[in-house]
Amino acid sequence: MRHTLSLLFIVFISGIYGQSSTKDPISYSGIGEQASGSHSIYNALGKNNFNFFDSTQLNFFNPASYSTLSSGNTLFSLDVTSRLSRYDQGSASELSGTALVEHFAIGFKMKKKMGLAFGLRPYSTRGYSFSEKQFTGTDTLEYTYIGTGGIQNLFLGFSYGILNKKNTKLALGFNASYLFGSVNNQRKSLLVDPNTSQGGLSYDIFQMRAFHYEIGTYYRQAITKKQQLMLSAVVEPAQSYNTTYKEELYTASNINTPSSYDTLVYNVTSGKVNVGLCFKLGINYLFALPDWQRKTRILHPGLNVMLSYADYSSVHPEIGTLTKWDLVDYTKLSFGLQFNPELRISENFTNLKALEKFSYRLGAYQQTLPYFKNDRVYEERGLTFGLGIPILAQQSLSSLNISFQFGQRGLNEANALKESFIGMNFGLIVSPSSFDKWFRKRKLD
Repeated sequence: MRHTLSLLFIVFISGIYGQSSTKDPISYSGIGEQASGSHSIYNALGKNNFNFFDSTQLNFFNPASYSTLSSGNTLFSLDVTSRLSRYDQGSASELSGTALVEHFAIGFKMKKKMGLAFGLRPYSTRGYSFSEKQFTGTDTLEYTYIGTGGIQNLFLGFSYGILNKKNTKLALGFNASYLFGSVNNQRKSLLVDPNTSQGGLSYDIFQMRAFHYEIGTYYRQAITKKQQLMLSAVVEPAQSYNTTYKEELYTASNINTPSSYDTLVYNVTSGKVNVGLCFKLGINYLFALPDWQRKTRILHPGLNVMLSYADYSSVHPEIGTLTKWDLVDYTKLSFGLQFNPELRISENFTNLKALEKFSYRLGAYQQTLPYFKNDRVYEERGLTFGLGIPILAQQSLSSLNISFQFGQRGLNEANALKESFIGMNFGLIVSPSSFDKWFRKRKLD
């Protein structure tokens, strides 16, 4: 199993660089579209990604959650995301799809009150490609615009349970990250003439190598035997990231032959990218519903209701003569429900039917985006649903999780670019069985 995990990690590292989770032209600005946290479990809950967790999940969006992991049960989490989008602007439309591995993470309990996790996930991505032709009066030029790349987040997280009583729990945690990668805007002009490939090429490249951190906490209180309240918060303090900006401009007798390029401009400038304070606040209420009497068994159903609000600061450059980006602060409001026919799955697993073992998830969200045009801000809204399928063979905490998202994003004005999308996440959480503990301390007598 450990060799399999190592192989998956290598595949993930090699594949993440050549892919982007977006094909939207509005990712042109800044350092790309910042990742809001795509995950098979939390996407199904209206993107409530920091205020819902338990010992069967590895929630790296709230580092305080690591202390809830079970002793001796290491969790390995891998997620694949895909999205099919239709872009409309006026009478023009286009279909585009993306698919990539979203994250790779491992977490485990260190001691009774301490948890640890590490992994790799996206921080921001850029991806688009479109072209147009213009007649200059004498010749026709074709302009092609391409955006590629991404900034990755390699993180190590720790949490400590300050209070760990039966009915009251309070924990604090942090993620320390190393951000690395680059995003690129490419603009190419080509003379439309069958007898020549003359043209020009321009690159704007942002390379980032910087440290990042975030702090999380949660407070859980049992109100009655059948009701439980949890409050969660995550804060990313204002931070500056070391960045290098490259500006390149070439002319070419043959645009398809790099050796024919003549350099017109080549500038390299070092500076910083500044991000202001970001915070998330969430509430999660668990109801243990009345027992369901069946012919041969009794079910103990439960319902989780969750609501969260997130406020993100825009990104501003401090790089040479590059003064500003057209970006604004933005927010997100999320609502989610999870229904479990049986809350005591591990105790009654052998007596349950297949559908009684699943977790059923439903949600909705609405958010503004950091992009604007004509003083109007881009918006996104969506409906989500999904399933959690436990794999409890040999008392393992493994599970399969599937989520679907349907939504729209764009400007609320005529002839503006709009995107309608269908997204799907497939996640795998792998845990060793009770007979094969990882990271187990062994003692010789």
